[in-house]
Amino acid sequence: MSDKLGKRVKDLIERENWRELEDLVLNTEDEWVLEILARRIHGPEGPQWLRGLLSALSCDTRESTNLRQKIYENVLKQVRNEASGNERAAGELIGVLMIHVDSFPTNAVVALIDLYVDYIENGAPLQGRWVDLLAKLITCVSQKEDVIIGGKHMTGDDYRYQVLKSFCDLSWCAETTTSLLPVFKDMNLPKEELHDVIFKVERVLKEVDYQSVPPIIYHLILLMRRDLPGRILQVVIDYFNSQENKLKQDRNNVGDEINSLEFDSEVIENSKYSDLTEAKGTVILHVTHHAQYNAALVRDYLKFIRSSTWLAEKLITPFNLALSLSLASIEKYKDQILEALKSCLLKLSSGKRKPTVSVSQGLVHLSFNLLESGSGPKGETYVSQRAIELASTVLPLIVKKQQHLGRSVISQLSNLILTASSPVQYIEILGKLAKMLPLVLLDHLNVIREPLEFSESLSLRAATHFLSAILPLLKMSMSLKDALMITLRKMLFSKKVESRQIAVRGFLQFLRHFRVMGALPSSQASMSFSSSMSTVSVNADVHSVFNNSTNEALCFELLGILRRCFSQQHEVKSIFYLGLYDVSQNNPNLVVNIMELLLQHSKCFLDLRPDIFNPVILKKVIVILGETTILTEPMGDLLSSLGACKTYYEEHHASEANEEDDENAITVLNEICAVFDVLTEKLSGCGLEDLGFDTNGDFSTTSPSGHKNIFSAKVMIGVFDSLLEYTFTSKAQTPEERMQVIVSLFKSQRKIVELLKEKSKKPKKKGGRVSRQTIALKSHLSLRVTADMLAVSLSDSDTDASDSGFILKGNHELQLYLLSIVEDVLSSVKGMTRSEKEKILPHLRTIAKVLLRECTDNLGSADSSDEREVTRLRQSLHIIANVLTIFNKFYKHKVETILKDLMNKNDNKSLNALLFQITKRFQKMLLKILHHKERTPLLKDAITIVHIVTAVTQAMEPQCSEVKDVQDWVHQLCKDQDFGHCGLTEAMMNLLMKLSNQIKGNHNLTRGIAKELYHRLGKLGVNVSIDEPVKYMMVTGDTSSVILSCLLVHLDDTLGLIELALNKMKACVVSGTQYNAEKVENCISLKCNILIQALHEVVQSAIPLGVSTDHTLKVVTKMYNVLALYAKFYIDLYRIKNYAQISDKFETIVHKSGELITKPIYPLITYIEGTHREAGSKIQRSITARAMKETKLIPSLIFAIEQYEKHLITLTHKSKVNLMQKMGVSTCRDFKIMPATLKEVLQKENEEEQENVLNSTDEEAGSDDQEEEEATHRKVESSLFNRNKREIKRKSCTEMNEDDENDPNSQNRTSGPPSKHRKISLGKKGKKYK
Repeated sequence: MSDKLGKRVKDLIERENWRELEDLVLNTEDEWVLEILARRIHGPEGPQWLRGLLSALSCDTRESTNLRQKIYENVLKQVRNEASGNERAAGELIGVLMIHVDSFPTNAVVALIDLYVDYIENGAPLQGRWVDLLAKLITCVSQKEDVIIGGKHMTGDDYRYQVLKSFCDLSWCAETTTSLLPVFKDMNLPKEELHDVIFKVERVLKEVDYQSVPPIIYHLILLMRRDLPGRILQVVIDYFNSQENKLKQDRNNVGDEINSLEFDSEVIENSKYSDLTEAKGTVILHVTHHAQYNAALVRDYLKFIRSSTWLAEKLITPFNLALSLSLASIEKYKDQILEALKSCLLKLSSGKRKPTVSVSQGLVHLSFNLLESGSGPKGETYVSQRAIELASTVLPLIVKKQQHLGRSVISQLSNLILTASSPVQYIEILGKLAKMLPLVLLDHLNVIREPLEFSESLSLRAATHFLSAILPLLKMSMSLKDALMITLRKMLFSKKVESRQIAVRGFLQFLRHFRVMGALPSSQASMSFSSSMSTVSVNADVHSVFNNSTNEALCFELLGILRRCFSQQHEVKSIFYLGLYDVSQNNPNLVVNIMELLLQHSKCFLDLRPDIFNPVILKKVIVILGETTILTEPMGDLLSSLGACKTYYEEHHASEANEEDDENAITVLNEICAVFDVLTEKLSGCGLEDLGFDTNGDFSTTSPSGHKNIFSAKVMIGVFDSLLEYTFTSKAQTPEERMQVIVSLFKSQRKIVELLKEKSKKPKKKGGRVSRQTIALKSHLSLRVTADMLAVSLSDSDTDASDSGFILKGNHELQLYLLSIVEDVLSSVKGMTRSEKEKILPHLRTIAKVLLRECTDNLGSADSSDEREVTRLRQSLHIIANVLTIFNKFYKHKVETILKDLMNKNDNKSLNALLFQITKRFQKMLLKILHHKERTPLLKDAITIVHIVTAVTQAMEPQCSEVKDVQDWVHQLCKDQDFGHCGLTEAMMNLLMKLSNQIKGNHNLTRGIAKELYHRLGKLGVNVSIDEPVKYMMVTGDTSSVILSCLLVHLDDTLGLIELALNKMKACVVSGTQYNAEKVENCISLKCNILIQALHEVVQSAIPLGVSTDHTLKVVTKMYNVLALYAKFYIDLYRIKNYAQISDKFETIVHKSGELITKPIYPLITYIEGTHREAGSKIQRSITARAMKETKLIPSLIFAIEQYEKHLITLTHKSKVNLMQKMGVSTCRDFKIMPATLKEVLQKENEEEQENVLNSTDEEAGSDDQEEEEATHRKVESSLFNRNKREIKRKSCTEMNEDDENDPNSQNRTSGPPSKHRKISLGKKGKKYK
């Protein structure tokens, strides 16, 4: 029976005989109908059966309505029970049910809604596709004018509100919440009902776990983003702030009675914090993602920040800060959010009243979050540096005013120093606290000892900074000093080489700062040291200069410990040797003992017998163990330190030596002189064979012998460097003799370097190139001696040491070597500590002074064919540029003094005047190069000079007279000079634009350059240059593309400023803030007029195809977007204010944009497309076509124009002012008949038909068909061309908006092949488009 009934039902459904099918199912038992449907509901024909039964049941009778309702309930039950089954089938079934809801009586729909309410009330999970029907059911009832529920009449909206209240009164779990919120979104609830949903969600958030929060917040944002975005932020902020406070209270309330469960409770708390952190991160990601497309969300958050400026406890929380920094990652909101947070902090820190505890705690959290934002790979950005500076200023102030927060701050700093990937900023703040508030830190020594004990885990740079930071505390706390000494002794015997280096630096720091008033007996310095460290260090007092004996004992012990470094690795020894020279400078009474230590150790590796050619015993310096080659002694560092200590003693300490120590010091000095004299005598002028090098030996990095030879070469290079330094600083010989010895030593050293370069070349393979293995060579010359040698070798004096200076001046290789050493030092300035930067400052000033004089005198004057001289001057110029950058970055507070020294000025000139004097020197260099007969090899130097002038002028105050003078000079130079070099032209163009922006005087400049480009490039489509008087000689055919690129970058920056000003004006209008509207609008209108006039010249020019056209289209598109924003500002003004008016300046801008940009932009687009089509070869055509397809620039431009015109039309209706009178009619870009393409298609069809005619006997029929088809094509073409233009524009805009909503890539529809296919189909099926 059921099979027969099923076949009958299927047959009626296929024939769509609904009347007969309704009679059949109504005359059949309902259970049978439901059973038949249940069998087939999950099959492929299930949706068809369901659709047929619902279409047949017309609900005209009670029986029909009841059966339909049973079918709905049965289908919903099966879909709900198999929620994890086939989602696609379930979606199709629910879709069928949704289609037929509108034909249901109201009471039946209400019964289905009650079914959902019962499910939720009984605690059933509200998941699956069956929930999608609920929104349709409620919306269907809400559209009714009269609904009867329980005998009461009400409107559909009242019933919807009643259902919503019943839902909100029920208990929701997390799954139910995430299912109901999308339902409410589809119902389009008014604001009053949305508030009820928000209140319910707030209660639900308090009960669910942290992992369920992000999906709830996500759906809540989708629900409220259009109507109540600010309310969402309030819910999110209040929730996370309350949860953070709750977890803190729970942790603080843990008592001592659960000590046995302390570990488990800590694990649970850490898990909660981890879950909360993950939830916060996910929610912040959702909010930031939606903020990119919903400006109202960020506007409401900015209002929240501004309203919370004086309620910092509401604003300064970890979640708020994280959310603020995340929203600040959106470029257009970055400055507003960061400035709002900064103003809040500054107001709090500058207030007279003491901040409350909660506010201070919030500031602490904010400061640490700001510090975290400055770490990582993006820590060098301007915003990150500003955040670190702000935090480093605020934290010490907070601890100073609220000292009870000291332990919390110090504890966090200690933890972050050990765990952060870049802990330098935390160490700097700890150092500030140690200087400002040492007593506060001494109260929490147990906290500071933690990073001290685990300093082995720090990097060498971080550990050095840390030891320097806690130095003020070491002078006040004996226990901390003892702890540090014990830690350093342990680290000295650590397995890690870096830990040993840290230990050595720590001990050397003690020696530098524990001053000894009298020299130690040398006999003590050479004996073994076995006294106890603790007994010595406890009695030492570094504050009292009268307690010299204890300091002597401490230094005595430290020297004994450091003697063990002689048996360490060569990396540790290098730090030890170089550090001993610093110790001798800061603790000069130890210098004799240090020299004696170094002298005794150096004799172990030297053989000074007369019959030995190479005094360095390389077998002891380099050891081979199996296949491993080990460098045991850095002889270069050892001899350099020994020679430097000896020189320092002779210059500063010899005259102050006591008579008792004089005899021992003289003995040590004589021995040192004897060692260096023998080394100098034997090694100056020696050959490679004398040094033991085999020119045919192995120098590869893959064999032990190769490693040995490379190490031997490096050791000897270091030895030669130490001899160069000693010879230069020695006073035993005349200057001429010393310079001759230096040249001889350098030539011998170069032999080794050349050998390494030659051996580093690998043999060329067949068809390959000669490859090199990189061998890093480190120079051991100090920056002090390098600067002095440069001063001598580049000296132009004719009186003092003229012969010695001439000897070095003629050696270009030595000068290049010295310059390379300076470059290496400059590249490492960034990682130096503050004290190290202060030490090198005098030498940098010497170098800058010498090289500046050298470049001023010789650059542009020498023979440009001399490659060595050109290379030397170019390297000198690069060093000057780097040194000036370092001065401006790391020595800002001393820049004025440094510049006076460089210029030899002692008068009280301002900083701007000094910078102008520097600029004039570089102007002279540039003019020398430009007027040089053979200037081509020197143009690279000219580019560097222009970059230096750019950096120097940017340091001047804006709109000062000096900047105006430089701008006039550069402007005139660009008019008079044809640079003939694209790089130099680009640099000069950028400099001219920046200077013009500084003085705000580029009103005629931009248009003048644009006009010159128009004359050079020619008129659009003509490709012939226009004969006009030349105003800018720098604009030539070769440099026009570079100048155009620079001009477009400048116009792009101008548009960015206009956009920023418009956004600020709009914010002021929305918030009711007062501002000088007339002044701001005058600036905007002035910049817009300049920009429009410049772009007018550009879009009329025959721009070369490629990057230039792409850049032009981007800038024009941005201009239309900015003008659209300007129009939207006035639309908002009319919406907010009652008596708003459009300014005359805005009308002028609109009229100019239409007349000067919109009209010529369409010929430019046609020109670009035509040029692509006329490409010479198929390869070029495919490349250009692909590029056009990938860039998608033209559709974006057309869309921007249409959006601009759309806003103008809206503003015209509001203001009653016709803004469209000069805009003209836009060309419809998404629908255009191309006659050439259509003709080609028709021609192909005619050829095919002619072939068919030849093969057919019925020629008349074929000709009639052809005539009929041609007539059809003519009708199609004429009908399409005679369309009304306004009709086309309206339809195209409507289609574009619809497509943009559904397809984000819909703008591609005008590019290339798609339009071609569309036009071909027009030719074949013209009737379809009538």
